[in-house]
Formats: sequence, C-alpha cells, structure tokens
Amino acid sequence: MTTTPVEDHNDGVEAVRTMALHGEEQRRLSEIERQLAEENPRLAQRLAELRPMRIPNVVLAVLGALFASMIGLFVLVAAAQTHAPVLMVFGTVLTSLVPTLIIWRTWLHRLR
Repeated sequence: MTTTPVEDHNDGVEAVRTMALHGEEQRRLSEIERQLAEENPRLAQRLAELRPMRIPNVVLAVLGALFASMIGLFVLVAAAQTHAPVLMVFGTVLTSLVPTLIIWRTWLHRLR
C-alpha cells in the first residue's frame, strides 16, 4: 500500500490518500482527477468532500430500544424461573423504562 500526497485542486492544500495502486494506475488516476477539476470544478469539489454514510440517530435509538427490550425480556424470564424479585424489577426497568427514555430523548432532539 502506498501513501501518496495529492494536491487538492480547489484550494491548493495537499491531502494524503492511501491506496494500493501501481505507478501507472496512480498516474492515470491523477490525470483523471486533474481533468475532472478542469472540466467540472463543482463536481470535483463535491466528490472531494464525500464522507462515509452515517447511520441516522433515529435508527440507532430504535435499535438501542429494541436491544434493551430484548435483554429485559430475557432477564424477566430468568427472574420468573428463579423467583428473584430483584431480577424482576431490573427486567421490568430494562423492558419498559430504558426504551421509553431512549425514544423520548431522541424525540426531543429531533424537535430542536
């Protein structure tokens, strides 16, 4: 794998890209980037600013609430089998209170 400094065509700042390319491939890629920057600078800027896709907070909140509910149900089943009141309270909190708080907090942040 090679680390190659590449000049950013829009503001002249050098960025470092790590790619496993041979010399000819790297030269051709640099040529394509240069041509794109000349022909369509706006598109070149947008492509340079691309970032990996983020998972929305709502999706993470729903997954967290489902996970807490699932674990809470497992704890409630274990509590019912062992007749442990402390586990029953803990399972109830995990099954109902934690998902409610997660969704409530997410809802409040979405309203802002």
